[in-house]
Amino acid sequence: MKKTFQKTLIAAAAGAALMSAVGTANANSLLFPYFTTATGAQSVLSLSNTSAVTQGLHYVYNYGTACTHFDANGSLTANDILSHSVAQPAGFSTTGAVRAGAPGAGGFGKVVSTDTSTPVYFPLANQQGFLVVSTTTANTTQGLQGSMAIVDPATGLVVSYAGISNGLNTALNTNEGNFTNLTDVNFALSTMPSALVTTSWYAVVVGDMQAVITAGADWRGAATFTNNGFVYNNDEFATSGTVTKTVTCAGTVLSTDLMTGAQAAAVGTNGGLIRTTASLASGATSSASGVVMMKMQTVQAAVGAPFAGKQFLHRESASN
Repeated sequence: MKKTFQKTLIAAAAGAALMSAVGTANANSLLFPYFTTATGAQSVLSLSNTSAVTQGLHYVYNYGTACTHFDANGSLTANDILSHSVAQPAGFSTTGAVRAGAPGAGGFGKVVSTDTSTPVYFPLANQQGFLVVSTTTANTTQGLQGSMAIVDPATGLVVSYAGISNGLNTALNTNEGNFTNLTDVNFALSTMPSALVTTSWYAVVVGDMQAVITAGADWRGAATFTNNGFVYNNDEFATSGTVTKTVTCAGTVLSTDLMTGAQAAAVGTNGGLIRTTASLASGATSSASGVVMMKMQTVQAAVGAPFAGKQFLHRESASN
C-alpha cells in the first residue's frame, strides 16, 4: 500500500510538472519562489531548452531559516524537456551520478530516467526555500523555460506555477540572478476566519543576486514590513498601532507578525486586512529591489468536503 501510494504521489507531481513545462515563463534566469522537501512531499522542477544548442545550467538553492546557499552545475540538451524531483533520490549524487549508499532526500529522480540532461538535486530532507536556475552558455534571453509542481499529502497542497523570468542574458557570467525587474513592495494581506482557513506568506526578497551567487555566498537582501499604523478587521474597522517585521533573504510572515497584542485581540478570529509596505535594505553585495510573496491557505476540517484538508498556494498580487 505504501509503495502504491508513493507511486501515485510521484505520478501526480510528475504529471502536473509535464503539463506545465512548456509555454511558461522564459528567460536566462528563472526564479522559483517556493519548494519543499518535506517528508512525503514531492517538488518537481521542469525545464525546457528552446535553443538549438546544449545549455549549461547553474542551480542555486536557498534554503532553511538562514537562507543558506547551495549550488551546482547541470545541463540541458537542445530542445529538451527535463523534469525531475527537487529532492535527491537515494543511491545518486546531487548531479545524478550513481553513488551507492547515498541516502538521498526522498526524491524519485528524473521523470524520464533515460534523459541525457543533467539535473541538480537538493540533498536535504525537510527543508523549504527558493531556487534560481540560470543558463550559462547560450547567448540568448529566451532559451530557458520552467515550472515547479508540488504535491504534499500532509498539507493537502497540489500546485503548479511558472518560474519568474528576469529577461536578461546570463551567459558570460553576467546578470545571473539579477531580478531587479521585480519591484513589488506594497501588499494587501487578507485573512479569512481562522476556524475555516489558516493563512501565512512565504516572502522572498529579490534583487541583483549576481555578486553573491558568483561568490558562493548567502543572499542577504532584507525587507522590513510595516502595517503602516493600522490593521482592519473583517468589517473594515481600523485599529491603530505600528508593528514591523524584517525578513532577510526569505521567510514566513503571519498576519499576527504585523499586529500589536491589542490589534490581534480587536481583529479576533474572523480575519482581516493589513496594508503592508516593505522597506528594502541594501548592502554592497545584497541590493534588494522588491519582494515576491507566496500566500499559503490551509482549509480546516470545519469547512467540509471538498475543500477540507486542502492547501492553496499562489503569488500575492502587489497593491497600490
